[in-house]
This record gives sequence, structure tokens and C-alpha cells, in this order.
Amino acid sequence: MSASILPVSFDGESPCLGADAYLQDPPVLKLVEFFRAKGAAAIIAEDRAEGWYGDWIAYQAEHKIYASVLGAKAYSTLGREFDLFKLCRLMEAFAYFSPAHGYSLQVSFLGIFPFWMSANEALKKEAAVALEKGGLFAFGLSEKAHGSDIYGNETVIRETAPGRYRADGAKFYIGNSNAAALISVLAAKEKPGQAGKRKPFVFFALRPEKAPGMSRAVKIRTMGVKTAFVGGFEIKGHDLPESDLLSEGRSAWEAVFGTVTLGKFFLGFGSIGICERALHDAYAHARGRLLYGKPAADMPHLQSAFAHAYAKLAAMKLYAYRALDYLRVASVGDRRYLLWNCVQKAKVSTEGEAVVRLLSECIGAKAFESDARFESALRDIQLIPGLEGSTHINFAMAAQFVKNFLAAPAGAPEVGSVLAGTLASGENPYLMAAETGGFPGVSFEDPSKAYARLSGVPNAAIFAGQTRALAAAAAGAAESLKDDVEGMIALGKCVAVAAYGQLIAENAVLMKTPDALASVIFHQLVEDLSLQVLKLSGLPRLDERFSAPLRDAIRSPRTAPADLAAVSALLGAA
Repeated sequence: MSASILPVSFDGESPCLGADAYLQDPPVLKLVEFFRAKGAAAIIAEDRAEGWYGDWIAYQAEHKIYASVLGAKAYSTLGREFDLFKLCRLMEAFAYFSPAHGYSLQVSFLGIFPFWMSANEALKKEAAVALEKGGLFAFGLSEKAHGSDIYGNETVIRETAPGRYRADGAKFYIGNSNAAALISVLAAKEKPGQAGKRKPFVFFALRPEKAPGMSRAVKIRTMGVKTAFVGGFEIKGHDLPESDLLSEGRSAWEAVFGTVTLGKFFLGFGSIGICERALHDAYAHARGRLLYGKPAADMPHLQSAFAHAYAKLAAMKLYAYRALDYLRVASVGDRRYLLWNCVQKAKVSTEGEAVVRLLSECIGAKAFESDARFESALRDIQLIPGLEGSTHINFAMAAQFVKNFLAAPAGAPEVGSVLAGTLASGENPYLMAAETGGFPGVSFEDPSKAYARLSGVPNAAIFAGQTRALAAAAAGAAESLKDDVEGMIALGKCVAVAAYGQLIAENAVLMKTPDALASVIFHQLVEDLSLQVLKLSGLPRLDERFSAPLRDAIRSPRTAPADLAAVSALLGAA
């Protein structure tokens, strides 16, 4: 079994089994060295002051950390490439120490990717130079009145002379807007005589230091990631040449979709990193807290709770790193990643909330002490479900795949594994030119193969039976609820659990996960799918012809006490 697929800890003088694999990558090693030297007390103090982390930005620039994971192969002078595996591992380690600091990398990805998807070679080269100098990037998409409704975008550019434009508008909730070297800004392109017609989208490059028409970014105070800078700014009368246009029309829309589709995927690794640190801190506290002469962690109910938290977190990693494999091989003919990314965003992020909530119950009042790191995990983990498209949007998107994924799998090819060494990591050029296309055209493999390989895990077999029962009724339910947004979200939650379980099963086999751990993971999934199906089948607007068959998917798990004990032993050995 690969120890790095289990929850890891980066604390202590020597890394735990599994963390050493991360530290072999220089960017991760440099990041860990920085935060160990800085210390938890300094990070907590910065959080209270809500101050900008200029020391980290200077450090990453010196060591070219962001350039090492965000650079595009064709434009990097450092011999780097856009390696998804390396970026995701760095995101995970980043969130372990400070999600607020990691936010600057997440937003820099969002800001630079429209450059990589652009056909403007000069701007691509400019972005590469800025990145290698340590520059940050920002993504000027959302607006205060419209949020994620980009069709309501009111930022516009108007032609003032042949080849020249004027930009006006305001952007809100824009990370790195205080320090970005370049901002990719989404606007609508106005032309004379366009009344009543939808204006085409356009992305343009904004250089804050050379944009007198851009107002100073104002910080928006947030509940979590307090030291990160999330801001709003205005653009008034900004003059720009045509050469500053990154993309327009359909290409600009594809840049929005392509960037957000990847951005929401990376957030899942932020959830994993937060949970890994929270698990380490909570378990260390419970081991050191004596009640009735014994460590609190040995109390039966807490031992069970910790085991379930550990299993939930292990499931998050099993899913996320398997979904990464599908992203690595994505192509015009294989777009399964579109479903897996929706599930990553909606399911991994909400499972992260559940892990931290469960751990907080294990340590009681300690979870709320602001001098301890756990309190920030409670705050920060809640932010991830709402970023880069809310969970509701992604559950509704998952429902669009119900027929091809559940009801009519078409025998798509199996995919290798980066962690298992059967798939190379590296850059996937397709992602920089991906087109949205129609979801119905995406083909999936038969999920039964994944569960057949877990024959020693009864709960996996129970879950497989649930998914078959769901598949038998899901297409009819989708047709019944096609005009019901609430219903499609509820259906999407069922699809998401089924997809989550399939990739966990695949990776459990690939990573040779112990049967006891798989048993506890699928115990949770059986309960989860039963709950979501119960909610779906009880919707008032669902035709009774479909609600009764759906209830055939409600089952109970069967888990041996020895399985929970074995998972507890894994946690104790970490």
C-alpha cells in the first residue's frame, strides 16, 4: 500500500510515513521548511491581525515555487510544465499549514490559466516572465451584484478608435487584487447597434501598476483565510489596445469554463490538507488529555469517532487522487473528468466539513480556542464549498450525467494511476484547449468492475447493489424532475455519492488499501447514499412511479467491530 494515499502529517522533526514522498518534490520541501521555521504561533498572530503575508510572497518568488507548478511547458525558461500531480500535492501541503497562504496560489492559477488558453502569444510570454519573477495573478470574473452569474456581467469594453478600447466596470471578491502583476478580466464587448442582443464575452489583460483607471483594491473581510487578500476594485476609462485581448466570443467562454473546471478541482486538495492538520492536532490533544486516568482518545465513543474521521479523510484522498488520473488523460474523446470534477468540488469539500465537525466533537471546547490551530480549520473548511461554483451548482451539473453514468455505461477504457506508477505525471495540453461540448456525449465505464475487485469487503458489495437499484430508477426520476431545480440537485447528490464510491473503489484496489479501512469507508457510503436516496424519493414533486423504485436503494451497512479497531490502529501508527 502507498502510505501517501493515507492521511499524512508534516509536523515533527521527521515526516510521518507517507509525507516523505511529498518532500521529494523541491517546491513542497521549500514550503514545509518555510512554515516550520515560521511556526504556528506566528501564523495564528497573522491571522488575528489579518495582515498580508509579504514574507511568503518574497520567499516563493526567490525559490520560484509558483513558477515551478503554474508554468506552461512551451513558455517556461525553467524547464517546468503544468504538472497536475505536483500542483495538487503542493496545494494539499499548503492547506495543511495555512489555507490563507495557499489561496494566493489558487487565485494565481485562476488568473494565469486564461493566458495559457489564449491564442495571444505575446501575452502568454509576458505572463511567463511575470510568473518567473515571482508575480501573482488574479481572476477578474465575479461582480458584486451578480456573483457567479456571468451572463449578468456589467463590465464592458467599447471601441474608441480602430484597434483601441475603453474598459469600464467593477469586480468583486477578487483574490490577489492587491498584489497581482496581471489580472485576466472578463468583460462584455459592446458594439454599435447591439441593442437587444447578447454582447460577446471578452477576456483582457490588466496590469494594475500601469492602469491609472483602476481604483485601489479594497479588502473584503472574510470569516476565514483572513490573511489572504480578497478585494473589490473599479475600472474607469481604462484605455487598452487590441493586443491586450486574450480571447473573445466562444473562446472567452471556453476560458471561463476551462479555468473554473480546474480551479474547483484543486480546491478539493485544500480540503484534504486542512483535514489532515485538524486530524493530527485533534488526535494529539485527545491522546494527551487524561480522563479517569486514561487518554481521552481511548474512550470507546471517541475511538469510534476518530476512526470514522480517519476513514472519511482517507476516502477523500482516494477519490481525489483517482480523479486526478482521469484529468491527466482527458482528451476530446475522454471527458469523464467533467463529472469527476463536479463531484470533487461538491463532495470532497462537504466531506471535509464533516471530518472537521466530527473531530471538533472529539475535542470539545479545545476546538474553539483561538490560540490553537484547530479553530482556524473550523473557519477555513467552511469556505471551500462555496468557491469556484457552489455545491448546488455542481450537484446540479452531476445530475446531467445521470443517463450515461448510471443508466447506460458504454465501456470506456480503464485509466492508469500516477501513484501506482502506471501513468506518467506531467502536462496535459488538451486542458489548455478544452471545449465545453455537450455532457450527453461523455461515455463512462461499467462501475461493477471496480466493486468486483473488492470481493473481501461486504460493505462494498452492498454499495454496489445500491448503485444498481439507483441506476434502475434514476433516468425516470431525472425525466420527472427535469424542470425542478431542487429535484435535480437532490438527484445530483445521489449521482455524486455513486461516482464518489466508484473512484474510491478503483483506487482502493490500485493502492492495496486494507480491507478493514475499505469496510469502514463503504459503511459510510452506504449510509450516505441511503440518506440521499431517501431525501430524493420523498420529494413532493417526484412522480410516485419513480419514488418507490428509488427506495430499493436504501440499505444498511454491515461492519465488524474489528474493522473499526484496525482503522484506529492505522491512526495510532500515523
